[in-house]
Amino acid sequence: MESKKEIYHKFINYGTEFFGLDLKYFAGGGFWTAFGQGMNSSISFLLIIAFANLLPKETYGFYRYILSLAGIFNVFTMTGMNAAVSQATATGNEGALRTSVRYQLKWNVMMAIAMWGLGGYYFLNDNQILAISFLIFGIFTPLTFAFNTYGAYLDGKKQFKINNLFSIFSTAIYAAGMLLATLLSKEILPLIIAYALTTLIANIFFYWKTLQIFNPPLAPAGDVVKYGRRLTLLGFIGPIVAQTDSIVLVHFWGPAPLAVYSLARAIPDKVGPFIKSIINLGLPKLAVKNTEEIDEVFYKRIFQAIGLGALLAVGYILVSPLVFKYLLPKYIDSIFYSQILALSFIFIAPVGYIGTAINSQKMFGAIASSSISSSIVKIILYVALGIWGGILGLVLAQVIYYIIIFFISIALWKFKSPVS
Repeated sequence: MESKKEIYHKFINYGTEFFGLDLKYFAGGGFWTAFGQGMNSSISFLLIIAFANLLPKETYGFYRYILSLAGIFNVFTMTGMNAAVSQATATGNEGALRTSVRYQLKWNVMMAIAMWGLGGYYFLNDNQILAISFLIFGIFTPLTFAFNTYGAYLDGKKQFKINNLFSIFSTAIYAAGMLLATLLSKEILPLIIAYALTTLIANIFFYWKTLQIFNPPLAPAGDVVKYGRRLTLLGFIGPIVAQTDSIVLVHFWGPAPLAVYSLARAIPDKVGPFIKSIINLGLPKLAVKNTEEIDEVFYKRIFQAIGLGALLAVGYILVSPLVFKYLLPKYIDSIFYSQILALSFIFIAPVGYIGTAINSQKMFGAIASSSISSSIVKIILYVALGIWGGILGLVLAQVIYYIIIFFISIALWKFKSPVS
């Protein structure tokens, strides 16, 4: 009788030969990534259940609206630095972590000033909730965005186990703080304070633990800051675009529909990053290949990614009615919208693969074209379809967006590839 270990290795070897993937590598990193994403999603979903059952729709919708407004100020942070640090670390440049964090701490002062400026505006207009919210965000959020770079460093080092364990504990700290605030008070400001404080504490602690474990050097990090600045410039409008749907919905349809829309997106928004995280496991592998080597299996990987996305989409469409019926009964009207959003899984996976391939080769022209085109497409769809159809328009916009970006991404890779 063969041992379970021997059967496992035979299965891995067969799968590696059949799919043309190093499944041993993906099984190691993939297990921890899947475990981390699964645990994070479960904790976050339990918190969402608490929000949905303990908070009025208007309160939850207004809370989400404030977070969306705050998200716009991400334009004042180095949004491209994490990708630059991950890529640099994957190629052996470990000085990227400390150098990038120090640079971000200086740069993010602009975010604090901008948030305090908006808070002052709301204070003068007697909107105390928004004024205090942005005063709080201005203190905590710039620091949070700098210290969260430890995750990119750990990914670049292929330390998937440690990174995902840190991520799970970080999510648990955040969820515990938010749940306590929800149970003690149904008001907006305690939620804002808990959100800002718990995210900062978690990121500072796990950044410190990363330094303790790996002791990355203080040596110059080469062109990581320069590359991070370039990626940030390309994605400058990204944080604005990312919040356009919520702002359009509240402005034209009110805060209650935003609560329904947010709950419809609750699970799909977790599945999307899970798909991307599995795909991104290939970054360290792709970083040491050239474009000709990647191009040899390009379409094979695209079809494999589509298959993965389709399986997840079908599974979610079948399961989601039961989830909402028993866990989110106040939001039954979110089911249909959530099922439509699941169709985007089919295209998120291949788009994620192409994006990882492009980033691994530092193809700046393709990155620039992708960033600009995706921002233009998304903002047009969100504004036009959001005003027209409210929640339905926005969920259709997201699916259409991924279909369009799928074909744009293929064109960008083939145009830039030397063997195209």
